[in-house]
Amino acid sequence: MRTASAARLAIFAFVTLLQTCPVVAVASDAPESAATHRFRLSGAGEPVVVFESGLGDTMAPWNDVVARVSRFTRTFTYNRAGYAGSPRATGVRDAATVVGELRTLLAAQGLSPPYVLVGHSLGGLYMQYYARNFPEEVAGLVLVDSSHWEQTATMRREAPALASLMKSMTRIMPGAARAEFAAIEATEQEVHDSPPLRTLPFTVLSAGQRLPSAQPLRAALEGPFAKHLDALQLDLAAQLPEARHVIARRSDHYVQRKEPDLVAREVKSMIDHLRAVSRTRQSPAVASIAPGPMRSSRGSSNT
Repeated sequence: MRTASAARLAIFAFVTLLQTCPVVAVASDAPESAATHRFRLSGAGEPVVVFESGLGDTMAPWNDVVARVSRFTRTFTYNRAGYAGSPRATGVRDAATVVGELRTLLAAQGLSPPYVLVGHSLGGLYMQYYARNFPEEVAGLVLVDSSHWEQTATMRREAPALASLMKSMTRIMPGAARAEFAAIEATEQEVHDSPPLRTLPFTVLSAGQRLPSAQPLRAALEGPFAKHLDALQLDLAAQLPEARHVIARRSDHYVQRKEPDLVAREVKSMIDHLRAVSRTRQSPAVASIAPGPMRSSRGSSNT
């Protein structure tokens, strides 16, 4: 009886996660005919803010944030290869490949670095790889409940049932998301092996409501891993001594949807800092500055 009950619970949990998992609800495979990535440029000014989405997501989750950020600078959002309106994904979909394609796309649009990079979830790993390997192209980095390079190993060690369930879910993921998920460990290793972050303005935004009270079964399944996710977020912020760590107290994993004003404020604070440094150094353009650390200490949002 205990085995049968466990099996039913596992099946129900799997269905529950399918209903709430973004890779099922959002992602779709790209058509063969797409000649270039689908992207959106908004606003005016420098530096350009480049947004990177998480696993299975198009650019859509950033819409509310972009509407705010584009009021004070230029923004760039796009769909990675394999997602709607972009070319089909080919080869290994690791960080090196994704970042290489992004850099080519930015150059093709005549968008000059350095950029402020903003990455959510798996997109945060991609942006960390970008910042670590091409520091001269990065003015600032904002991570929005980003993945950590040790996240998969930690999940396998501390929550093996959840890790197994996540792996099983790849069977129903669209092709692009499935390929990115298959390369997650390669991506994590690439970030781990990259040079450390150089000193630059750096903000980590972390979910404050990691366990959804409206989804008790999901909370029960993910609960044992939640404290480890919080520890990994602290470790992300610890990469630089003057990093700013902000807890989005009203948000689950999708901080950009739950609290777009908070995300936009943090980006604006970073842009204001970069522009102030540029003026102080009497540089004719933000692109010529060598960004220094932000003076903000770690804090938390009470919004």
